[in-house]
Amino acid sequence: MSGIEAMVTDLVKTYHSVSDEHKAMFGTCKGGQEVLGKCPKCGADVVKGKFGAYCTGKCGMNVGKALGVTLSDTQVKSLLQGKKILVKGLKGKKGSYDAYLIPESVQEFSYTKDGKEIKGFQYKFKMEFPPKKDK
Repeated sequence: MSGIEAMVTDLVKTYHSVSDEHKAMFGTCKGGQEVLGKCPKCGADVVKGKFGAYCTGKCGMNVGKALGVTLSDTQVKSLLQGKKILVKGLKGKKGSYDAYLIPESVQEFSYTKDGKEIKGFQYKFKMEFPPKKDK
C-alpha cells in the first residue's frame, strides 16, 4: 500500500494541472464540447451530448428531437436562433411528411417510463408545409 501511495503522490505532483487540450480528449468538460447556442429557457449554453443537445444550466430543456425526429447540429443551431427549419420524415396517420418547424415558445412536458415520471421542457412549434410538387 505504501508503494501505491508513493506512486499516486508522485503522479499528483507531476500532473497537478491538465491542459484544456488534454481535457477535451475525454469529452466530459465544457471545453471539449461545441456550444450550439443559448437555452431559450434559462440562457445557459446548449451543447451536444450522448442523447442529443441539452442545456448545461440543468433547467431541463432538451432540444435533441422534434416531433420524434432526431435533429442535426445545424438544425439545433437554427432553432436556438429562432429560425424555422425543414424537418423531413415526420410521421403522421397517413404516412411520413416534411414540414417547416417554427419555434413559438417553450413548454413543459412529462411522461412515465418504467414507472418513473420524467419531466422537462421542450419547444412548442408552429408548422408550415412546403408547397406540393406537381407530378
